[in-house]
This record gives sequence, C-alpha cells and structure tokens, in this order.
Amino acid sequence: MFATILLPLLLPALGALSIFAFMHTWNDYLWQLIILQSKEKLTLPLGISTITYSENNVNYGYAMAGASLAAIPMIVFFLMLQRSFIKGITLGSVKG
Repeated sequence: MFATILLPLLLPALGALSIFAFMHTWNDYLWQLIILQSKEKLTLPLGISTITYSENNVNYGYAMAGASLAAIPMIVFFLMLQRSFIKGITLGSVKG
C-alpha cells in the first residue's frame, strides 16, 4: 500500500525537500569553518572566502567567479528536480 498509494503522493514533496536540503548543506558555512582544520579539506564556500578576502582588501573578481562556480551544482540539481519542486510547492495551493 505504501508503494502504490502513499509514495506517488509524496514524490513532489520529497523532491522539494531534497532541493532545500541540498541547498542548505551546500551553502553551510559556519559548521565547516568550525570543524575543518586543514586548508586541503576546505569546502567551496570556505575556499572562496580564503582566496578573496585578505587583511584589508577584497578581490571582487575572485569573489564573483567563485560564487558563479559555486552556484553551478545547485542550478543543475534544481533543473533535475524542477518538475517535482513546482508540484510540491503548488500541491497545497490548488483548489478543487
């Protein structure tokens, strides 16, 4: 009964939830800043911040290039689950 009735109803909501969870995990900055000790294991947001910010100046070119590269996996993941995301968001708002 779960696979035939409940799972098809849950797929749009699970797709939207997976997009939000992936975006939250991908953009998590503070937890990785606290946990990671070596520069070889830095995640992409931490690597971008260490490259772009020095003591008194910010290199905006590096920051924009890094932000563009960091957004590519999120865009690809969203495009893969776009149909489920739209269904999951509009599921409760459609009347009738």
